[in-house]
Amino acid sequence: MLQVTDSKFDSYLELSRPVDSSKITSDSVKYFDNDGFELSCLETDFYCANNVALQGVLNHNCNQKDWLTGGDNHLIVDHSLLLQRWCFVREARDQLESSKTTFPQLYKYLKLIPKWGIDFALEYYNDDQVLEVLHIETDFRNYYEAVAAKEAIQERILSTDWYDFVKSLTQHKSQWEYLNGMEQNDWKAVHWGLKKAEKTYKAF
Repeated sequence: MLQVTDSKFDSYLELSRPVDSSKITSDSVKYFDNDGFELSCLETDFYCANNVALQGVLNHNCNQKDWLTGGDNHLIVDHSLLLQRWCFVREARDQLESSKTTFPQLYKYLKLIPKWGIDFALEYYNDDQVLEVLHIETDFRNYYEAVAAKEAIQERILSTDWYDFVKSLTQHKSQWEYLNGMEQNDWKAVHWGLKKAEKTYKAF
């Protein structure tokens, strides 16, 4: 039912090429994502200058790659992504250093730590219900840990009988339907065998 793409994590998340100095403005440095993988306008310019591919999945501008695809008329992958946040080195870092006094927000850019992430959301539809079956998000600071976790979670996803899982969720609905959003996600993740639905890291 689900297919695995050939997408892989990149091992080194480093932006070294500078941008045209006119790109560094009071507007472009705004809206730095302290938690996730979304890019400010200035980060977007740096990614483009360094030939890092960007995708507009979930209406977010990120370095993200399709991971698992497919489904059927009832079980549908809403999104399944490998995400990456890059840091600044060499000439790119020097350029930020030279502008940080004028634009103090750049201190955050300079402290940014590379991270890799997995985001998987599966949904179920029929005439009686719309169900978010599983939604997990996990970040990693280490490339090798990210690769190992991707392979382990991928194997688990592909070996799960999702119709049985939907049936089990429905049978236990009274235990999770009145929980708030994140608590629902955690309940379902634990029911699937994880400790919780989300483990994320700050950007710096």
